[in-house]
Amino acid sequence: MKAYTDYPFARLGDVWHEETPIRKCIVTSYDVDKYCKIVIAGCEEEVKSGYLYSKVGRCGEVSAINLESLPIIN
Repeated sequence: MKAYTDYPFARLGDVWHEETPIRKCIVTSYDVDKYCKIVIAGCEEEVKSGYLYSKVGRCGEVSAINLESLPIIN
């Protein structure tokens, strides 16, 4: 599933507590609690689902993705 995030990733050169670019990512799985595995800029990462958005935007400006539509870990 396609999504967007503004979460900082050190592996991508982001600095914690500084504004990061909004990046497109692919959600590959959801643990049915709050964490998602994603592929972003060719890297595999894990992030809380609340930091993933269905449209381009930042935390607090756009709604988080619909959890019912996420691919669940089997």
